[in-house]
Amino acid sequence: MHALVGANNAGKSSVLRALDFLFNPSTKSLNEESFWNKDTSLEIRVEAVFSDLTDKEKEVLGAYLKADGTFHMARSAQMGAKSGESDSEYGEDKIGIGQHYKKPAPKPEWLQEANISGKNIAEWWKTKDQLVVPGASFADSWAGTTKKPGVEEWKEKAKEFVTAHADKIPMQDAWTDNPKGYANVLKGTLPFFVLVPAVRDVTEESKGTKSSPFGKLLFAILDTVAQEKKAKIEGILAEISKQMNRAGGDERVPMIANTEKQLNTLLNDFFVGCDLEIEFQTPTLEVLLSAPKLYVDDGFRNTVENKGHGLQRAVIFSILRRYAEHMTSSAEGKKRNLILAVEEPELYMHPQAQRTIRRVFRKISEGGDQVLFSTHSSLLVDVAYFDEIIQMECSFETIDGKKTTASRAWQLSMSKMIEDLEFRFPKIKGKATPESMRDRYSHAYNPRRNEGFFASKIVLVEGLTEEYSLPIYADALPGCAFDPQGISVVECGGKGAMDRLFRIFNELHIPCYMVFDYDNGNADKNIVDKSKELLALAGENQDPLQSLFVTDSVACFPKKWEVDLKSEIQDADALAREAKKELGLSNDTDTGKPLIARYIARKLTSCNPPVVPPSLKKIIEKAVAVKWKKSCLQAPTSSSAPSPAETKGSGAA
Repeated sequence: MHALVGANNAGKSSVLRALDFLFNPSTKSLNEESFWNKDTSLEIRVEAVFSDLTDKEKEVLGAYLKADGTFHMARSAQMGAKSGESDSEYGEDKIGIGQHYKKPAPKPEWLQEANISGKNIAEWWKTKDQLVVPGASFADSWAGTTKKPGVEEWKEKAKEFVTAHADKIPMQDAWTDNPKGYANVLKGTLPFFVLVPAVRDVTEESKGTKSSPFGKLLFAILDTVAQEKKAKIEGILAEISKQMNRAGGDERVPMIANTEKQLNTLLNDFFVGCDLEIEFQTPTLEVLLSAPKLYVDDGFRNTVENKGHGLQRAVIFSILRRYAEHMTSSAEGKKRNLILAVEEPELYMHPQAQRTIRRVFRKISEGGDQVLFSTHSSLLVDVAYFDEIIQMECSFETIDGKKTTASRAWQLSMSKMIEDLEFRFPKIKGKATPESMRDRYSHAYNPRRNEGFFASKIVLVEGLTEEYSLPIYADALPGCAFDPQGISVVECGGKGAMDRLFRIFNELHIPCYMVFDYDNGNADKNIVDKSKELLALAGENQDPLQSLFVTDSVACFPKKWEVDLKSEIQDADALAREAKKELGLSNDTDTGKPLIARYIARKLTSCNPPVVPPSLKKIIEKAVAVKWKKSCLQAPTSSSAPSPAETKGSGAA
């Protein structure tokens, strides 16, 4: 299960649509907008690598697998190109789709199946004695004959030669394009991919047509109905026809027969000899199946299209899940893998329903299938499941006067986090597991903290005091308001979890700025040691602080926020007393401190002009300008940032 997160237009939907094209290639889903920068001279290409194949998949795909047992495939689309195995040329305004696979192939082109043609054989045959690899000559395959071989014969001899001299022939990974029969192999073997777009009309999904998922389910039901049952239903329908139509003779409903007779009498006043017949179309089992209506009774029975959008979307999920179950199962009990892709599943859903959706997705993934979804909801992600989050990052550039985008996908693997943990704590080497890592991070789960996954930048703070007041001061500074810039203030619940959240967000390539108290003079050594650890994490000096410490990536108060800022706030004590009175607070409890800090922030920024303490102004300006620097993981194999998958698309993609 993986969640695609990131700002709007970062490429989340493009990834899901690219996957849909990979699994369900169709020119109907492509147009000029699908091409990068709308340049239709370029090729659309989507590649995928499949690992952990089943025995059945290995058997079917055996001829296309790489040496490591993986299957590397691609789909392509190009304006005016040939399409798949068809020899027909497409016109300039038509899109052709190609199918490809990659596996090791002999470096000599005369052994590459894709290059073996009548024209090439004619050239190779002229110098056949030069077709050699160290210790073996291909010309020996034709000993005793002077007749130039045909294409199929050359291919067969090439295969035999490669098998016999595999240890001598230099190999390289190479693409094979549109091999015969390959498209049909893919159709029956690839996972069944279902895309649920963000906007989908329930009336289209609930139709009984043979092309809609619900209709396909109904017609699949028809195939399972026993012949005896079908005959009985068809007999009932035939009896209805007799009751309604002239062919039923005396069994016809008298009122229909009389009405028909009266109409004919009146018609003959105009046209003598005409015979008017009332005929009702006989319903068939197929006709009945094509005209269902879905009703939902949630306290008030009504058609599903008249229900709220949240319920409609739930019905769509249900139909598609059942459709997917049908399409991935076989009579022999074998199951084809399913990949369910959903755009913004939280649309129209209240918080409880969103949490239910996450549980449903989890159940699907634990059953052996895959779920991919794009989301803007902090309820559909979890810090403890950081490895399930794919952060989409978008950058803009201008090429030939056109604004274009480049998208990168960042993901943090569980293995890298375990390596880092064991490197920092050698005593637990070999003991850390994915389950223990999730336990370490589970207490950090909080929908407010999860908001960081959707931010362009993050300000990590110790507690509610900073979370409540920093955004207020930022709003009062020109060009520094957090929300318009996609900046989130994430409260860490103390310094204890700050390094963990920093590691996750930083490794997902989200720039982070840390703000915390050094707690100089605190009797608890562990608290001061944690401050030193955070400074080290940011690459800063760890010596005890005597004054506010502000850099491009961290801000640290020598003692505490409220203590060190007091000298910068005029009448600070009077404002605190006023806050206690206004808010009904009896003393400086930890609960009251954030409320007092927020009250003071509102008071100061409501002045004309707004008042922002100099230290906070400096911190906010640094936080707004923070940039991602490098990976903070310490394991030797993780010394650099995760390798991104890069895609490019037009600004509208």
